[in-house]
Amino acid sequence: MIELLAVPALVSLGSCAIFVWLYNRTLAHLHESLTKKFLALCGLPLGVLAGVYHGLAVGGLPVPGGPPWVWRGLALVGAGAMVAYVPLGLIKAGWMRGSRFRAAKPCPGALNWAGLPWWGRPVLRALEPVNGVTRLRIHRREIEVPGLPEEFDGYRIVHLTDYHIHSTLGNEWYDHVAAEARGLKPDAILFGGDFISKPKHTPRIPRVMGTLRAPDGVFFVRGNHDFWKGPHRIARLAGQAGMKLLSNEGAVVRRGGASIAILGFETPYVAMTGAERDAMEALPRCRVGLVHMPEAFADAANLGCAVALAGHTHGGQVRLPLFGTTISSTAMGPLYASGVGRMGGTTTITSNGQGAFFPVRIMCPPEIVLVLLRTSGRRR
Repeated sequence: MIELLAVPALVSLGSCAIFVWLYNRTLAHLHESLTKKFLALCGLPLGVLAGVYHGLAVGGLPVPGGPPWVWRGLALVGAGAMVAYVPLGLIKAGWMRGSRFRAAKPCPGALNWAGLPWWGRPVLRALEPVNGVTRLRIHRREIEVPGLPEEFDGYRIVHLTDYHIHSTLGNEWYDHVAAEARGLKPDAILFGGDFISKPKHTPRIPRVMGTLRAPDGVFFVRGNHDFWKGPHRIARLAGQAGMKLLSNEGAVVRRGGASIAILGFETPYVAMTGAERDAMEALPRCRVGLVHMPEAFADAANLGCAVALAGHTHGGQVRLPLFGTTISSTAMGPLYASGVGRMGGTTTITSNGQGAFFPVRIMCPPEIVLVLLRTSGRRR
């Protein structure tokens, strides 16, 4: 009886763990394709079916046979995944203790049902009780920055990313996000890229992004979808909305005689030249890094950024209790797929973002990240 229940469950977990690892390592960064989308949608259910299949076999029911060592191997991988992922999830939860979360006001009518494919409507209806795609939250984090000038104590940075402008979320949603962002009274807004999902939505960029305002400016880098679907046009339209591109370069923000730097990294999509690195090295030593994907955290850390902000992963969109992120689209692993981490002296924050390819989020709400910079000893 124990094997009838336990081993199939571990086989399911092992199959899913193998799939997630292979997907994140080999397919996540490839251009969108039907094959990639099929695997992303079907990989986890197929892992569960592998466990069901083994359960039937153990129960003596007539199913096609297979080498027993395959099933025992998958069960062993499942046990290993459990041993590895659960402690990582608990460690990560400990790193999040310095963060505060609150729910934003609801946004009725944000989901555009008419923009969904015919097959998507019954799926979303079934998932409606657990789907948090429009349940925006605010993630507030205070970070001590060594050497931060007193003039910048309490400096407020709002981080947005991965809008993925699409027909499934109407302008009401993006206006709602912008209103919540402005309500946080940011000194600067940083946008982490992936403006669109499909090229046909590119003309909406000035309308959607034009509602973002901050005294020291709205800065952005481009994401993988932007580079795949018209990077120069997207940069031009974002500029029309009043945003400033930071493509492997920095911007200086001044308060009286004091200053800090905001560094934007478009690696690995745009290789950084030696001249660009030297130019950023010459900027003020108190630095904030903006990247699209967690893989670029290393560049921000190497250039001495106290905090680095990323998106790209959507937090996984579907998360599991204790285990956390499933499909993360990053080879950096679960600790960098969502939330707060460390890389050397750099605090890293990976946002869940505000958009989604397909409007489903389970235990992974869209979020706005508010970072408050603090001088040493002034965190509260």
